[in-house]
Amino acid sequence: MPWLAVPYTDEARRSRLNRLYGIQGIPTLIVLDSKGDVITRQGRVEVLNDVECREFPWHPKPVLELTDSNAVQLNEGPCLVLFVDSEDDGESEAAKQLIQPIAEKIIAKYKAKEEEAPLLFFVAGEDDMTDSLRDYTNLPEAAPLLTILDMSARAKYVMDVEEITPEIVEAFVSDFLADKLKPEPI
Repeated sequence: MPWLAVPYTDEARRSRLNRLYGIQGIPTLIVLDSKGDVITRQGRVEVLNDVECREFPWHPKPVLELTDSNAVQLNEGPCLVLFVDSEDDGESEAAKQLIQPIAEKIIAKYKAKEEEAPLLFFVAGEDDMTDSLRDYTNLPEAAPLLTILDMSARAKYVMDVEEITPEIVEAFVSDFLADKLKPEPI
């Protein structure tokens, strides 16, 4: 571990940092800028995904491809997950491009209010981890499938339509944020 770390034995400092940054478990790597503002709370995931640190300091991306290493973020709050048929290599990228402007708009709106965005945004292809997630949340095998998963509330919201358009995604997100959607239990 080549970076500075708080010794495990320094319980007072660990406790203050836990409260300040909402740390609930170890290991945790939070990356700060020179002013002490959080760049990412997902430093550990970023290191695992970018071992050569080419994208350091890992400013958050509006839309992530769901992987084994970042799936832990599904537990942090509500997440929009667009499931696609990734056997077509271009479909995952097209899905990201479809929801990216909506994600950027939501992130910018909340950043202007100095609040964290109320949703994380993911695109999920077809792999064992995605199959496990579908099984755990009892989601149909349909693709494309637009969902909002709130693991901490054990709730899901599903929009199963033939074609996903930016208007459908935006309306789905707006309805969710306005508490107009009825949750289904996970």
